[in-house]
Amino acid sequence: MALLGLIAAIAQVTLGGIVRVTGSGDACPDWPLCHGQLIPPLDYHTMLEYSHRLSATVVGLLVVIALYLAWRHYRGSSPAVISTSAGTILVIAAAILGGLTVLSELTWWVRLIHLGLAELVVASMAVAWLSGGPAGEGSSEQVIERPRIRFDRLLMWGTLGGVMVMILYGSYIVGAGYGSSCGSWPLCQGWGIPRGIAFEAHMGHRYLAVILFALVAGMGHVAWRRGAVDGELRWLTVLTGGFLVAEILVGAFTVWLGFTAAMKSLHLTVATLMWASVVLLVAVYLRPDRFRVPNWHVESVAS
Repeated sequence: MALLGLIAAIAQVTLGGIVRVTGSGDACPDWPLCHGQLIPPLDYHTMLEYSHRLSATVVGLLVVIALYLAWRHYRGSSPAVISTSAGTILVIAAAILGGLTVLSELTWWVRLIHLGLAELVVASMAVAWLSGGPAGEGSSEQVIERPRIRFDRLLMWGTLGGVMVMILYGSYIVGAGYGSSCGSWPLCQGWGIPRGIAFEAHMGHRYLAVILFALVAGMGHVAWRRGAVDGELRWLTVLTGGFLVAEILVGAFTVWLGFTAAMKSLHLTVATLMWASVVLLVAVYLRPDRFRVPNWHVESVAS
């Protein structure tokens, strides 16, 4: 159920991006009904916006079911209980803020917070899925101790925060009307540091991606330095790095193809997938003893 909730939460963010880039956010002027009806008129923009609301309902149901199962079967696993509890609170907050977004006529800062809450729901479901895995057969549920260096922890937290900042900053420049300012890539209008607030804001998003690339490369160094004991960190680092490279390429093609709605939506989707992978990476690194991942870090004392 946590995995279904994670998939649904990622799909919800994607659909929200589609609603935004297609200009369908104000297709339903009221909330929670649409045009005062439970089933609104079947036109393109209205159905997009209403589908976003329906998908939010599905996410909410899956998160609540995961919370019930966590309390019933995983009370001894604090990550499972805490993550599903947090996910439930965040889903409720996101739903309320979604209503405020409509009633406030799509104020950009309300949409920014709304996206942040949606990404935190994704993070909660990712941790819940990770913590709900069965232990390896015949294991004693003990793990090989990993010395955790302070710099490595800071690097992990910095990367996690960097991904969230990049996602929210991207939402900000779109809401401020700067999303299509730079019509060339990788430079902006032929300049590395262009003049004008719109160009500077847009170019700042690209520089954030460069900083994030350096952070992910640093995490890769940490994972490979640890050796075979932390093989799962290597795979998660490769996954995060792959999503980051894909995100940069999608961003480039978004510019080259003229900022089409499909590419802008894909840009947010890949960013959310990268967010989910880095959440898993940080969770496994910081507390390997609290997550029971099959065939990853659980080792038998006899072995």
